[in-house]
Amino acid sequence: MKTPIHVVGGFLGTGKTTVLLAELARREGTERCAVLVNDFGEARIDASLLGGRVPVTNIPGGCVCCTAPEGLVPAIRAILDELRPDRIFVEPSGLGRPRDIVDMLARGPVADRLELQPTVVLVDPTRRPADPSLFAEQIDGADVLVANRCDHADLDQLAAFDQLAAAMWPAPLLTAKVRFGRLPEAAWRWPAGAGPRASAEGDAHHDHGHDHDHGAAPRADSTAGYHARSWVFPPTTVFSWDKLRELVVGTPGLERFKGVFRTDLGWFRLDLAGGVIHPADTAYRRDSRADLIVTTADLDAFDAALRASRVSDRDPDSLDGTAIGLMDATGVELPLSRGALMAMPGQVPDVSVIAPGKRGAGVRLRELLFLAGNATHYSIAAADGFVTPPAPMDSLGDAVLVHSLDGGPVPEDQGGPFRVYGAAGSSCANVKAVVRVRALG
Repeated sequence: MKTPIHVVGGFLGTGKTTVLLAELARREGTERCAVLVNDFGEARIDASLLGGRVPVTNIPGGCVCCTAPEGLVPAIRAILDELRPDRIFVEPSGLGRPRDIVDMLARGPVADRLELQPTVVLVDPTRRPADPSLFAEQIDGADVLVANRCDHADLDQLAAFDQLAAAMWPAPLLTAKVRFGRLPEAAWRWPAGAGPRASAEGDAHHDHGHDHDHGAAPRADSTAGYHARSWVFPPTTVFSWDKLRELVVGTPGLERFKGVFRTDLGWFRLDLAGGVIHPADTAYRRDSRADLIVTTADLDAFDAALRASRVSDRDPDSLDGTAIGLMDATGVELPLSRGALMAMPGQVPDVSVIAPGKRGAGVRLRELLFLAGNATHYSIAAADGFVTPPAPMDSLGDAVLVHSLDGGPVPEDQGGPFRVYGAAGSSCANVKAVVRVRALG
C-alpha cells in the first residue's frame, strides 16, 4: 500500500508551518503523520514547532530542492522504513521550488511506495514577493493555491489574489482564501479524474463548436467558423517534443494553441500566437493538457496526430543523473538530462562530420538554444569557470553538443559529461566539461 505524501510550498512567511499545525491537529487520533521540514539555516525553528505533535525529520542548511536526492530521498526512505506513517507532509524552504520535490518523488527510488497528493502553495496577499521569478515558479506548480493570512488583507489585496488565480492557465484545482492556516479538507485530496490518480486510459477531449448563427446580421464579435477542442492526459503520458512541435507549427488554420506537456525533453508549456510558437519551462505537473481554436483545420485529424505523438519507450531522466543547464535571456535555467538531449531533434550520430578526427554523438546546439526562446546571442560555460564571449546566433554554424561516446556518457577525461565541437573558426570550436548554455537577447 502506498503512503500519501503532500508538498506544502510557498514563499517565506506565508504560513506553511501554521497550515501544517492546523492540519496535523485535525488528523490527530485518526492518522499517524510524519513531517519532513527543510529549515533554511541551522535554527530548526519549524522542526521545533512541529516536533511536539508528530515525528519530524529535518534537512537543515539550505534548500531541499538543491540537496535532492542527497538529502530528500534518504530522509523519505527512513521515514517509510522506520516510522511507517499513514501520511507524510513535506515543507520545503520558502526559497524552494515545489516542482523539484514533486519531480524527485515521482521518479526517485521510493516512487513506488508513495502516492502523490495535490501540491499546495500558499501566498500572503498582503505582501509582494521579493523574488517575482521564484514566486511565479511556485504558483505555476500549485494544484491548490491558497491565500493565507486573509484576516490581515484588505479588499483590494483579496481582489488582486482573485485576479492572480483567474489568470493562471492551467487553472488550479482549487483556490481558497483562509485565516490561521485552516485549509478546507478538499485541498488535501485529488478530485475525481484529476492528478496522478487519473486512469492511464483516462485521456479525454472536449469539443466546443462555435459555428452557430448569432442572428440575422453578422456581429463583429461573431465566432462563426471557429471551433475549439480541449484535451487532458494523465501525468504518466510522455509526448515526443519533436512531433508536438511539427504538429502545432504545421497545422493550417490553427488560430490559437496553448498546452502543457510532459515530453521526452521534460515538462514544457507550448503556446502558439500570431503564427509563432513559444516554448517555455513550466512548473505544472498535474497532467498534460491543451486547448486550441481553429478555423479550417480538421479537428479529428489533429486529435489523431496528437495522440500519435505519445511515446512510452524512454523516460527522459532514466539514462543517468547528469544534466546540463539551459539558461534563457531572463536568467531562468532549465536542467536537461542526457536522456532529454538524446530525444531532441537535430541529432548528429557522428560528430566527425562536423569536427574531423573527433568522436561522439550529440545534438546541434541550434536546437538546444531554440528551447530558450528568441535569442540573438549565446555563450557557453565550462566547469572550470571558462565562459565564451557572447557570440551572435549566426556564428553557431553546425556546432554540436556531444552527449554520448560509444553508447554511454562522455567520460570526464574525454571532456565530458558534455562538450561542444564546432566548425573551425566558430566561437565554440572546442569547449570541454560544458555545464551551461546561455541564450542572450
